[in-house]
Amino acid sequence: MGVDPGFKIGEKVNLLKIRETFHCGSMGGMLPVNSTNIMVIIADQTLGLYHDMWENGILHYTGTGKLGDQQLDGNPGYKNGKLYNSRSNGMQLHLFEVIKKGEYIYRGIVKLASQPYQEEQLDENGVNRKVWVFPLKLVEEEIKLDLLEEEELRTKLASFTDKDIPFEFIYNGKPKAKVDPVTINRIEIYKRSKSVSLNALAYAKFNCEINSTHESFIRKNSTKKYTEPHHLVPMAFSKEFSVNLDVEENIVSLCSNCHNLIHYGRDYLELLKILYVSRKKLLESAGIYISFERLAQMYQ
Repeated sequence: MGVDPGFKIGEKVNLLKIRETFHCGSMGGMLPVNSTNIMVIIADQTLGLYHDMWENGILHYTGTGKLGDQQLDGNPGYKNGKLYNSRSNGMQLHLFEVIKKGEYIYRGIVKLASQPYQEEQLDENGVNRKVWVFPLKLVEEEIKLDLLEEEELRTKLASFTDKDIPFEFIYNGKPKAKVDPVTINRIEIYKRSKSVSLNALAYAKFNCEINSTHESFIRKNSTKKYTEPHHLVPMAFSKEFSVNLDVEENIVSLCSNCHNLIHYGRDYLELLKILYVSRKKLLESAGIYISFERLAQMYQ
């Protein structure tokens, strides 16, 4: 599910506006809303109890619980549990930061950058205790870089000729080992293979897999129609999987209009459902197991 708050990144709002927008509570720094499966996270730098700290683009956010060891269940520990499991439960996380009292700066949607860990901090009574720390990173910057990688792949594919097209390609139907990501601006990005995408386009006969009758044009350096490769399960979510997402089973051939619609259009879910139904078994053969609900969350 999730919520589009309509806030710009860096916009300053008050707590009342946050409550009205997300229909959340106002007590504490972790405000889950079950009906929309979101959590508002408030990193309040004006409070001295929690040691929230930015490091290399990652916010190390201390969980909730003022006295004793912090828990992942009970009250208020269940909130820590929800955040701990946010990768699997699909909860959308909205981060606000308070630097000046009463002024909440919207930082955007975040997600766990790595496994939460425990460390020792003082509680409200000055007693040493164990707390949960959640490494959070901004999703928007990661998605921007991922889209740039997608654009770079399309540029590489623009130069192929008919002799580069595989004569015959069949799906491998086996999981493929992951490759190491590259780091750009402190964000890990998984590179795309030109040859893998070309295999996927060729298998689809350079037709749009939403509708093969969709109009296109002939490529400048080839006799084939112009279509674009699209990773159905986005490469930006590679860390959620133990296998490589840059495989032909996960790459669909789309006309320019459908490709833009699935990224930027209002009716993207309709296209996404068509592709998911047609690709589910192929994805699973490559070791990529995902529900439609989780896939839809990735496109929000």
